[in-house]
Amino acid sequence: MGSILVVEDEPDMRELMAVKLRGAGHRVRTAQTGVDGLASLREDRPDLVLLDVQLPDTTGLAFCKTVRADAEIRDILIVMISASASQEEVDAGLAAGADDYVTKPFAPSALVARIQALLDSGPA
Repeated sequence: MGSILVVEDEPDMRELMAVKLRGAGHRVRTAQTGVDGLASLREDRPDLVLLDVQLPDTTGLAFCKTVRADAEIRDILIVMISASASQEEVDAGLAAGADDYVTKPFAPSALVARIQALLDSGPA
């Protein structure tokens, strides 16, 4: 199974995703802010980042662009999570380098399945 970093500022949502992913056999770490997420990502490189679009200190778009611009970590898979289902937001997330974009609310089992499919296909 994969190593996943969940970057989400909402404690209940962060815990829900972590519990479901751990239940599916993944090794999960969490971060509440973009700064903490980037530090964690560089300290112990995960296979995939589950990234909220709205964080207290940055946006998921900026976080994603930072990762994609860094040669050492640019191939880490990124799944963006957002309450916005507008096509413009989805397009912006994918243009920033996200490998997938999931809108809230979502079925936890569907999220786990999408993450597993990405992990099985490997880095972009």
